[in-house]
Amino acid sequence: MKHDLEEVSLEYAGFWLRFAAGLLDFFLLGIIVGTLYYFLGTPVAWLPCGFAIAFVYWVSFWWWFGQTPGKMAVGIKVIEKDSSPLSWHTAIRRGWGYIVTGLTLFIGFILVAFDAKKQALHDKIAETYVVKVTVRQPSFARTYFRSQAGYV
Repeated sequence: MKHDLEEVSLEYAGFWLRFAAGLLDFFLLGIIVGTLYYFLGTPVAWLPCGFAIAFVYWVSFWWWFGQTPGKMAVGIKVIEKDSSPLSWHTAIRRGWGYIVTGLTLFIGFILVAFDAKKQALHDKIAETYVVKVTVRQPSFARTYFRSQAGYV
């Protein structure tokens, strides 16, 4: 049976949903970097290593999956302005945008709450959007269930 694809409208992910995803990602990164700190032992090695791991973590997940584990957990993903998945150079540009956003004392993240398209500073830099993942649920006619149960 052939199904035609229907157009799906995208809904931008708001501040609190993105905040929850960020907390989950920071928790996971804390475990990873904390484990390294335990083995490396010196704060001098820990800090640059932690930043590098975080950068690679975000950029890799955005590029490969369009989502970090935190975003996966709350059902949101990052897309390019044409709604396609992120290319590697857009993911890297977004990663650098995270650094710029951090340098603004995280005010760039708060922009999400006030922007019409829910973009943070790093989204504007990379020309990306964070949207809710659409969940497709099949719907069956009542006759389908009757035929499956042996009724006609």
